[in-house]
Amino acid sequence: MSGLYVFGLAGQKAASFVAAGHRIEFVKADDVYAAIERVSRPPAVSEETLRKQHEVVAHIAGRVEALLPARFGAFVDARELRALVAGRREAILEALALVQGRTQMTARLLGPELPAAVVPAETRATTGTEYLANRRGAAASQAMPAALCAVADAVRGIIVAERLEAGRGRVIATLYHLLDRDVVAEYKAALASIPPLTGDLARSVTGPWPPFAFAPDLWE
Repeated sequence: MSGLYVFGLAGQKAASFVAAGHRIEFVKADDVYAAIERVSRPPAVSEETLRKQHEVVAHIAGRVEALLPARFGAFVDARELRALVAGRREAILEALALVQGRTQMTARLLGPELPAAVVPAETRATTGTEYLANRRGAAASQAMPAALCAVADAVRGIIVAERLEAGRGRVIATLYHLLDRDVVAEYKAALASIPPLTGDLARSVTGPWPPFAFAPDLWE
């Protein structure tokens, strides 16, 4: 029995294409389009499948103006997909409006690895509206490390949304930024002016990526 493996939800339809060995097509679900592959079962978790998922999502993001990436393993049938979208319709449309024409940059603060018990867990929202709101602006419940405050301050007039997430292992904290696609060079130039860190701390800035951190999760 075949089903739909969902790579993301888009604000508009694009032509079908093949990326990383996956044939992607767009099917309508309520007021949005799901970028899907027709498969008989979800993929097994491996480093290769995770890498391919990221590659496929990046290809999709290059073909639409607004994309909400789905988490790995999002396997449903057509009826379930329609029900999931209908149940979170307001949050999905609001999130699509937020990411329209935008991309994500990711800044991480790295340091000595901490014991697991010391690292706080991220607070999970209980509703779609709350989930999206938690991704607008830095989370007030978490104290942003000074080394990431410098990043946030440097790009304050460039970004449109910001999300702070507690880290684990060597990642002390992660700062996600949403910005217009045409200001990525300006964003990177602003960060280049920040003095480098010394001692055991380091910053890592990557992107642009599809807006993974600003997409509500239909499958929570």
